[in-house]
Amino acid sequence: MSVSRVVSEDRVPTAGGATAAVPPPPAYTAHPLRFLAILTVAALIVPFLAGESAYSTDLLNTALIHSILVLGFYWCFSLGGRFTFGVFAMYATGAYISVWAGNHLGGFWAGLLVAVLATGALGCLMQLVFARTALIFFAIVTMAIGGLLIIVFREWTSFTGGYEGLSEIATPSILGLPLDTAESRYYLILGILVLFLLATALFLRSPAARDLRMAKDKGPVAAVAGLRPKHLQLAAFGVGSAMQGAAGSLYAHNSGYFSLEAFNIDISLLVLLMLLLGGMNSMYGPVIGAVVLVYLPELLRGVQDYADFIYGVAVLVIVVAFPSGIAGLRQTVERRLRRAGSA
Repeated sequence: MSVSRVVSEDRVPTAGGATAAVPPPPAYTAHPLRFLAILTVAALIVPFLAGESAYSTDLLNTALIHSILVLGFYWCFSLGGRFTFGVFAMYATGAYISVWAGNHLGGFWAGLLVAVLATGALGCLMQLVFARTALIFFAIVTMAIGGLLIIVFREWTSFTGGYEGLSEIATPSILGLPLDTAESRYYLILGILVLFLLATALFLRSPAARDLRMAKDKGPVAAVAGLRPKHLQLAAFGVGSAMQGAAGSLYAHNSGYFSLEAFNIDISLLVLLMLLLGGMNSMYGPVIGAVVLVYLPELLRGVQDYADFIYGVAVLVIVVAFPSGIAGLRQTVERRLRRAGSA
């Protein structure tokens, strides 16, 4: 029996001697789907407000793809408790496998599916092999494996095109209708992001999420309670890796051309920064962090000479002063105001 079920079935005595059920934990009474619906409606309107230029649409698509990439890291790290520096490798693997499968197995959707399955399986394999490795060494191992994969992609030019890149990429389509414009692909990427967010929201409202949280924070206790911490973390890491592969697939089919230069460890560092900035403890932190870090350099173009300094200070202030990120900004401020009032 899961820990969550035990908690939800606890009963407490009342004044008359009877017993009453303990109210369900917050994960069961929150309403993340309402905010997701509002976010989706807002995202549908954004292209009309951003303008019709190709550049503005490319920025929107980049923000959505990065949101999916960071959401995958959120599953690996925030939910599964396994820090990985191999995000860039999953991103590249998803891109290359999707292009190959799309060209040989039936188009974009086949490529996306194969990329998701392949990167999910690769993530599970890494977690299985190095499950007993300490957290810091696991991060180093994922970085090393990522580096090896990039070397393989560099040398396997018949598959990846190497630094010359790939341009023969299947065009996404829905019901035979080609999505051959950046605007149409925006809604495709948005739909996949919303689907992943919906799956995450439903998972967070399930008993499995509470079990996974206990497995991550108190592994030995979870094992005594009958849970299987390694299995739970394996599933979370596999799902997160699959999402990173999906992001790579969308990047490839949205860009129409890419080369090996697009994938390096800087992507992993950027993803970590996006999650810290947006909020590690919120499923919307990845979206917030990705949008902010994609658009912040654009907003600072008017002060180009000081852009890097302002950018660094802004990110540092939020990460240090507000450890819950932008998503937890309101709760952090309220908590500090209560402390100030009680002092």
